[in-house]
Amino acid sequence: MAGAQFAEFDEGDFDARVLQRRGVTVVDFWAEWCAPCRQMARILGELAAELPSEVVIGKVDADRNRALVDRYGVRGIPALLIFKDGTLVDARTGVDRKQVLKKAIETHV
Repeated sequence: MAGAQFAEFDEGDFDARVLQRRGVTVVDFWAEWCAPCRQMARILGELAAELPSEVVIGKVDADRNRALVDRYGVRGIPALLIFKDGTLVDARTGVDRKQVLKKAIETHV
């Protein structure tokens, strides 16, 4: 599900690759069994081609990374967290329209 255009984050590398990174990082919490997560993946795939290259879009498998789910209070998936310079600046649950997500991300670029 993570696909080539997405980074994959887990409990072992999240701090180094997301919290210590300069710039905007979009983190999608997903699960293999989640149908709306597949819809979100398609939207994020389209956005990856439209957003500036310095924006990193990555995924966290919620089933395999329960500590991150708990740490960020993820109560439903898909959950999208937007970090800027390692600080959480926006969090959303569910699937939004592509243009809504694009605007939310671009606000922090």
